[in-house]
Parts: sequence; C-alpha cells; structure tokens
Amino acid sequence: MYRALYAFKSEEPNSLPFAAGESFLILERSNTHWWLGSRCSSGETGYIPASYIQKIQAPEHDEVLQSIDRAIEGIHNVAMKNGGKYNLEQREVLQKLIHHRKETLSRRSPTPSTHKQSISSSSSELSLSRTPQPLNGLSRAYSCQDSESIPDNTENVPGLYQVPPQPRQAVPITPPPPEKHRENRRPGVNASTEAPSASVSSASSVSSQSGSTRSIISSDVSLPSAGSTPPPVPSRAKAPPPPPPDSSSSLPPQPAPSRKGPWPSAPPPISISSNSSPTRSASVPTTTGAELIELVRKNTGLSYDMSRVAVGVVVGHLQATIPKAAADLEQVLLSLVESKDMSAALPRGQLCHDEQRLEVIFADLARHRDDAQQRSWALYEDHALIACYLQELLQILTDADPEVCKRMCRAKQSEPVLSLVSYYQMEHRVSLRLLLLQVFGAMCGLDSALISTLLNSILPMELARDLQNDMQEHQKMCYTALVLAMIFSMGEQVPYHHYDHLNTGFVQFLLDVIEDGLPSDSSEQLPDLCVNLLLAFNLHLTVPENNMVMQTLIKRHNVKILSEKILLLLNRGEDPVCIFKHTPPAPHSVLKFLQDVFASRDSATIFYHTDMMVMIDIAVRQISDLSPGDKLRMEYLSLMHAIMCSTDYMQHKHRLSDLQATLQRILGEEDDPREDKGSASARQMDKLIVQQIYKEFLESSRN
Repeated sequence: MYRALYAFKSEEPNSLPFAAGESFLILERSNTHWWLGSRCSSGETGYIPASYIQKIQAPEHDEVLQSIDRAIEGIHNVAMKNGGKYNLEQREVLQKLIHHRKETLSRRSPTPSTHKQSISSSSSELSLSRTPQPLNGLSRAYSCQDSESIPDNTENVPGLYQVPPQPRQAVPITPPPPEKHRENRRPGVNASTEAPSASVSSASSVSSQSGSTRSIISSDVSLPSAGSTPPPVPSRAKAPPPPPPDSSSSLPPQPAPSRKGPWPSAPPPISISSNSSPTRSASVPTTTGAELIELVRKNTGLSYDMSRVAVGVVVGHLQATIPKAAADLEQVLLSLVESKDMSAALPRGQLCHDEQRLEVIFADLARHRDDAQQRSWALYEDHALIACYLQELLQILTDADPEVCKRMCRAKQSEPVLSLVSYYQMEHRVSLRLLLLQVFGAMCGLDSALISTLLNSILPMELARDLQNDMQEHQKMCYTALVLAMIFSMGEQVPYHHYDHLNTGFVQFLLDVIEDGLPSDSSEQLPDLCVNLLLAFNLHLTVPENNMVMQTLIKRHNVKILSEKILLLLNRGEDPVCIFKHTPPAPHSVLKFLQDVFASRDSATIFYHTDMMVMIDIAVRQISDLSPGDKLRMEYLSLMHAIMCSTDYMQHKHRLSDLQATLQRILGEEDDPREDKGSASARQMDKLIVQQIYKEFLESSRN
C-alpha cells in the first residue's frame, strides 16, 4: 500500500487526482512514471505519478481486501450508470483487481490448506448486465405486434447479484494512454495469473441510426427502459478470517460462519483453494456452462444474452454459499466467458433448440415457396402459418446466439437466405412482405457475408422496383428503403445486371421524394430514409466522372432540401449509413458524398454560398480538432482540398488564416514510433495532402 506525499491534479485522461496523505493500492507498474492504482477510500482507479507516492507499512489483509472490494464495486457502479456496459479499460482493471485479491488471500494464512484463490462473488461476476437490447439488424420494435414480451423483473428482486457475460462488442469510452501502460507491457507475463479475458462472439448491433429510423422503431413498440438495469453490486463487509486447517483432510471444507437473522443479499467472498486436486476440477464437464444456458433459454424464453446472465448469477451465488463446490463452480463460470460459440460447446450430438427450430422453419418456408399452389387463391389460407413461421424466425435471429444464426444462414452456400429472397419475389401479400423485410434486416445485422449474399441476389432489384411502383403502402416503403440502405451500407460493388433497375431513374426517384415528399408520407420519414439510401448507394460508385448520382444531381440543379440535410449531418459528425460494426468498415458516407460533389465544378454548384461558408467552417474546425493519425482528419483534408479546387475559394478566402495555421501545425508534427501502421500511414497522407494544397494554392503565402 502507498500514501500520497503531495496533492496531484491533472487534465491528462485516465489520471487519478488525489490529495496529500491519501492511501492507494498499486495494481500495475508497467510504466516507469505512471502506475495504475486504486484509491483505498472510494475504490476509484486511475494512473498515479510514481514520484508522488511513498510505500507505507503493510496494513492488515482485511483492510487491503476491503479496499480491493471497494474498487471493484466502484467500477461496477460506473458501468451500471452506462446501462451495464463495460469498456475494455474497465475490464482490464477488474482483472488486475481480481488478481490482486487472489494474491492477498493466498498470503493471508501460512498453511497450504487455507491458501485460497478465488474469483469472488464480486470479482468472478464481472457484471456486464444490461437491459435487453436488440442485437441484430432491425430493432425488435419491428417484430410482430401481438407477440408477447417477456417481463423483466430483475429490478424488483432485492439483493440480486448480477453475473453478466462479456458483451459481443465492447468499445472503450476513453482509450487508455499508450505512453502510460501500453509501451512497456511484456506479453505473456500475466497470462497465467490474471483472470482469463473473455472472448465472446461479436455480433453487430445497430449502434447509430438516423432520426427517421429511430422514429420508425419507436412508432411500433416501446423498447425496454433503463429501469430494467440490474442494481449495482452491494457493498460487502469485512471478510471473515479463515478457519484453522484440518489435518484430517487434504481438502478441508470451509464451513460458513453461523449467522443470526436474515442472510445478506451478497455474502462475503469465499476463496477457492489454489491447491485443489486436478481430478476434482476435471470432474466438471466442460459442456456444463453451455448446457445450462441452453436449458434456461429453452425453458424461459429469455434471450441468449439474458440466459447467460441468469446462469452466471445462479452459479456465482452457489459458488459463494457452497465452499465445497466452489472450485468446480469456478470452472463453470470460466466456461461462460471462454467459449465463443456456446452451441459448439454442447455435448457431441446434441443440437441447441434454436438450431433445430431454424432448420425446421427454413425447410417449411422452402416447401411453401416450392408449392405449386403458390399462385392460386387457395394459398391465402396458409397466411397465418407462414406469418407464425416468420415471426418465430425473426425472434430467433434477434435473440439467439448469433454464431448459431450465422452458421444456419450460411449452410449449403446460403441456400436458406436465397430461398427467402425468391419467396419474397413471389409473395405479394403486404403483411408477409413486411415480415420478410424485417427478417432480411436481422440477417444484415449478423454478418457482412450475409449482406454480400443479399446484395448479389435479386433482392436489391426487387426492392428498387417495389419502392418505385408501390407508393401507397407507406410502412412498406419505409422498411424497403431501410433494408436497401443496409444492403448497400458496406460499399461493395453491385453486380452489373442490377443497373437495369438501379439506374438514373432510381436516383431521380429518390431525389423527388427528398425534395417534394409523397402525399402518403404524413410523418415525413421517407425523405430522411431516402437520404440515407442515396448516401449508401453512392458508396460503391468510386469514379466521380461516371457517378450516376452526381450526373443526376447536375441535371436537376435545385436540391435545396438534400443540401440542407447533408449539411446538418456533416455538422453533427454523423454517418447514418454506418449502422453495423462489420469489417472492413465502409468509408464515411457523408464525407464520401461531399468529396464526389466537389470533384467537379458542375456538381459543386448545388450548394448555396452561405451553405458553402458553413461547410468550410465545419471542415476547418474538424481538421484542427481531430488527432494526428485519425483517418477522419485525412477525409476532411481531402474535402477541403476538393472545395478549393472546384469553387472560388481563393477569391473569398473564408477562414484562410485559421486553415493555414492548422496546416502548418500538421506539417510540423513528428512521427510517433508507438503508433500502429494505420495511424502512421494516415499521418503521412495528411502531410501529402497539405503539401499538395500549398503547392496549388498557398505557395506564395508560405514563402
């Protein structure tokens, strides 16, 4: 334990301010000057300058344990305020705290029989619980209206002890500064001692949508509220001293101390013997965790994520209250975070329920498609059955393990997906087409490979034709535009024969809807959705001279509404097309669109003079504010260069002095050897663009 010699306060990200005399636990010393520490009084964690603190006489183990528990609790509480989501930095700090707690417990008693090593009820349960959120494709708000939602009663259960799993995709809110604890990290040093890092399959969720998309979602059903977020981990009392060793057994039981009155909601952490017999741990099948998740999901209807949380809660509580089984239960807990595909972790020959249902649904829908009576009036009697299948399919794609869904959709060269596409083409009932559109949206959220499959099918042509010909069904038009934007969102090249329908007439139709609207669109959602679709469609058009979107804009001349909406998106820094986290990421659709506009003097005239001034203000501000190596800065520099080339910028010279100061700073930036290759390459490209700007426009002022 260390004590502060002086007070410290800094605006450096991730640093921990403190007053003189405060006590700290040091968790990591990977950097000479900055140490990762936890404040004993509050449990806050952050980086501390090593020269400001001094080591003090070691306190009692119980005091150290309480400090560690406070730090763990503090991280839990911060994450709960963010909806139960943990970023990567919080996860790392939790693992270090767990490791530190294990070491403290192992030093607590001199006898081997009481040397315990545990993932405690506070630390093994690296809570990542969050409210049930739509994970794949379109929001669950698009699911059928009459399907029952499963109530979330966690907020009414007193003392509920959450053990959530790793999220499928965690992005750090503020990345830890590499100069503090990344530069000197030695790989493999802590691999054997730290708690295993969870690697859970990544499935993209709709992370950012345009305002119009959100309004469509909210108009169907209300999403789960933040009130269903589980409560933070309760505070713990001082850990009880271990009982004296029992010489009669190599693995003595740890009797829980007798208590009078009701049990607390969160029992004190129970340690696990570090010398447990390997045969005892081996007695727990590695498939136990996967089987428990499967049972909970099948029998309760909870989503895959919530089933995982439920299993973690129960196993974690059993581990804390049954010391004899603690080591075995720890193996189950670890299996919950170590296995990427839980369905593959089931016993050999056992298929998960979701996989079985998907197989049945895909087969039956293919049978209906191939039915010779598809085109007769008698088929309308099967409407309820097909609707039921599609509703269940949508629910599975949204709630089940995404690895299972991806595997089943890709089976037999994506035959189930292509079968649904051909069924959509021959099915003309609006209600069933709406359900199919929701299913396609959910598939887009699963994997970029499925988006590619849909793009190369006949679906884009069918949706484009449908959008232009059936303008009376407002809801179907909204869904169609949204799914088309999803299909084009990765910027993949479109098959050549698709241009029979995806031509200048299609672009002109989108511009007409954006500028003039439709009589059936009382909510004015379609213009925003068509802007998103136009931006997504423009992503794959890489040659400005042959860009049909730019050619149509030049012929139309007046696109006042479109230019206003583009300018608004630019000012917000939003990319409404980037709704998935698939790799490789597509270019920023708004910046790519503007770069194409200003690639020619003919298309650059669509913006009014005042709009141009605002756009230059935004571009100069972003170039000045964005960090070196940020690829977005390179995009804004390219945009500014294009504006100077295709407009009369050198006549009005708006914000030229600010721009020159920023460009000079970029030229003077030094290379950072700790940067990754991508950032270093972006920094070099920035300098090349700046040099080109000076060469073409500012050479005289530079001299």
